[in-house]
Amino acid sequence: MQLTAQGGNMVVDFYPVKMYDGSIHNRLMLKIVTFMGGTQSKSYINKVNMQREIDSRVHGYNYDVTGFNTDAQLYNSAMGMAC
Repeated sequence: MQLTAQGGNMVVDFYPVKMYDGSIHNRLMLKIVTFMGGTQSKSYINKVNMQREIDSRVHGYNYDVTGFNTDAQLYNSAMGMAC
């Protein structure tokens, strides 16, 4: 899913996560925050927290749903340790 703030400066993308064996992780999503075209952060988020964040941004901060990301991104275990 892709969320875009009013004015379009902030974009938050959520992608499914693909494991090394090709399976899609059933609890994790990759979250990428972009501000004015530059990536600010990448992190893994569980689906429960993702839904809370989507609700907060859409209903509390008037973000628009601007896309649906279906291309699974390969899990990076080094990045997972930073979470």
